Amino acid sequence: MRKFDVDLGGAEYSVQIADNVFSKLDYYLSQTKPVGDLVFIIDAFINEKYISKNAFIRKQAGNFFYVLPGKKNNKSFYTALKVFEFLEANNISRDATIIAIGGGVVGDLAAFIASCWYRGTDLVHIPTTLLSAVDSCLGGKTAINFRNTVNAVGSYYHPNAIFIDTKILSELPAREISSGFGEIIKYGMIGNDQIKNILHDENFKLSNSLDELIELSLKEKEKFVKGDIKESSNRLYLNFGHTIGHAIEFSTIFNGEETLRHGEGVGLGMLAIFRIAIELGYLSENDLERLKALLSKFMLPTSFSANSLGLPREALVDKVVKLSFKDKKRIKSHLRMILLDGVGNPFVYKSSDTELIAKGVREVIL
Repeated sequence: MRKFDVDLGGAEYSVQIADNVFSKLDYYLSQTKPVGDLVFIIDAFINEKYISKNAFIRKQAGNFFYVLPGKKNNKSFYTALKVFEFLEANNISRDATIIAIGGGVVGDLAAFIASCWYRGTDLVHIPTTLLSAVDSCLGGKTAINFRNTVNAVGSYYHPNAIFIDTKILSELPAREISSGFGEIIKYGMIGNDQIKNILHDENFKLSNSLDELIELSLKEKEKFVKGDIKESSNRLYLNFGHTIGHAIEFSTIFNGEETLRHGEGVGLGMLAIFRIAIELGYLSENDLERLKALLSKFMLPTSFSANSLGLPREALVDKVVKLSFKDKKRIKSHLRMILLDGVGNPFVYKSSDTELIAKGVREVIL
């Protein structure tokens, strides 16, 4: 088991990483000293596979359960209102603890709910995807999407504790594990040499490195968030690959379903940014090829075919560019992109040059 505290300069809480969190859930939750009701907001897949069948959570007075699919369309006002209706119907008071069990969608939604209900209830994160375990569970960002704008409505609200079950994570489908590596690779690109060395190791085995990579990733995130919870300076660097990555992710939704996981979008977004940085003289073609090789090693895509959506290439490129300029980090008409002045050295680059952005997008849209 690994246990450590994070101090973000205004928020402090503990993180525990173990392979028995679900089997000893009562024990872990008791550490948070809950006072009122426990409201579990749970991903439907996790509930079916692990929780309802194994009775890790007792069905008893004071325990309430809201189960929902962890799909992107549930990061919405509609779903939030449904959860608020559930809380009101069950007379949930302010001294309750909301426990998010699921990936980033469930975690973001549950945290948003916790921040709003009676202006704030206690919150516990139990991330069940590698992506949420290395990223979204820590840092206090909550959000729901509004129409086509990603994370448009939200707040900063921190959990009391984070518990991560590596047994659950190790049993994820291969694609979900790969998606998590999109964020882990990002930490290596913006400066964590320990992560980069582990990832480049020819003898890499997930079973030997999972605990360590999660801890290193969360501590790297802590480093950038500390003293900048509301993202006015160093925390912005954590968005490396996200400005274009989010736009690609949402531009490729087909018939209401995602075609790319978030980590896959981040990987493509990093490649697009590498191309832009090469155009501006900050990176080399060799840097780009090394990133492609690393993404491929962890089974992440390095391109996306517009044809798969029945679109001409330039139509999808144009769609991605336009959506990029709706990114939350923009300042009026300018994008604030995170570029690298050499691998490991992130900086903020402001631009309104749509053709420059399009060159980056064309690197990955075929």
